Amino acid sequence: MTINPISPNLVHLLPQNSPAASDADRLAGAGAQEGSFASVLTDALSTASQADMADKASTLGLLMGQSDDLAALIIDAQKAELSLNLALQIRNKFIDAYNDIMRMQV
Repeated sequence: MTINPISPNLVHLLPQNSPAASDADRLAGAGAQEGSFASVLTDALSTASQADMADKASTLGLLMGQSDDLAALIIDAQKAELSLNLALQIRNKFIDAYNDIMRMQV
């Protein structure tokens, strides 16, 4: 059985810690990726904002007749929705952790 390589157009969609990365690479990069609450939330919100801007740009291009690629528009909309949901879930997890810490008795 042969495995076809990923198209060069889709490589940017792979996460940095994809299963294709070796375990040693993931373990070496784990310490460098840790950050404060503000940096993690800022990164998630900036990713959501960029996806939303791409969605708006593709919608505007379709409405103005500059593009006729409906599939790309739907994909951009889904990316924006998933990015926003991820940012909200990160925020919710941090708030839950904060509330758990505040409920601890010293």
